Amino acid sequence: MFRKSAVLILTLITLLALSCSSKLSEEEYYEKAKEAYSKENYSQAMDYFKKIIEYYPEGKRAAESLFMLGFINANDLKKYDEARKYYQQFIDKYPDHELADDAEYEIKTMGKDLNQLPFLKDLKADSTSK
Repeated sequence: MFRKSAVLILTLITLLALSCSSKLSEEEYYEKAKEAYSKENYSQAMDYFKKIIEYYPEGKRAAESLFMLGFINANDLKKYDEARKYYQQFIDKYPDHELADDAEYEIKTMGKDLNQLPFLKDLKADSTSK
């Protein structure tokens, strides 16, 4: 009786371990991240973006995932130190990516009031001079 119970328990533990370790494709993680983000489940979205970076560091969604970690931290969670870290990693790793300028801009303007942003000051000055 004890032996059958032990075998059953080992089998269940093995099945549980295998099911927990199954890895999704890069695109599946990306779709799940987008879906979680659209539902404002930022923590889950970040987990999926992190999995893309961990499991597919050279994948086609890795750069965008790293950028999104910065974006979520800066714009949704207001965790500016975390955002700055992710944006800087993005710039260092992907300096020629189309989002590199955006990451640099985010670092410069992060946490500032809208009235402090340079392009809005220029707009305001233009509208008062007319």
